[in-house]
Amino acid sequence: MITAILTNTGGSLELPYIGVPLSEETIEAATDVVTLDNNVYTDFMNQKKAWEFPFESLTEEQYNAIRAFYNDQFVSFQYPTLTIEYYSIVDIPVRMYLNTKEVYNNCGSIQNVKLSFRQSNQLPGGSS
Repeated sequence: MITAILTNTGGSLELPYIGVPLSEETIEAATDVVTLDNNVYTDFMNQKKAWEFPFESLTEEQYNAIRAFYNDQFVSFQYPTLTIEYYSIVDIPVRMYLNTKEVYNNCGSIQNVKLSFRQSNQLPGGSS
């Protein structure tokens, strides 16, 4: 089972069970240059990762806990850190994205939650 843990200025949160598909994308910082004689060379800078977690259904409590971590990056000016042992990721700062909240029944269950992360460096000058 794949587990993911978020950590921020207020503590840690183990994300609910992550269903499949769990996608991992490699984002390249590279530029291809085509010369006048039609050859190509590439300036390679680095690679970063991005992950997308789909949740079919969450309780209101689970969603609110995730939303609190999402909101904290705007208050503390610090990215949360992500740990996914399955991918050998430990405490990597990530920009966190959260899609629209869709309540689908009277009990407050939330459906089709998509949580996305993009690997980055920690923001400079944030409060701790």
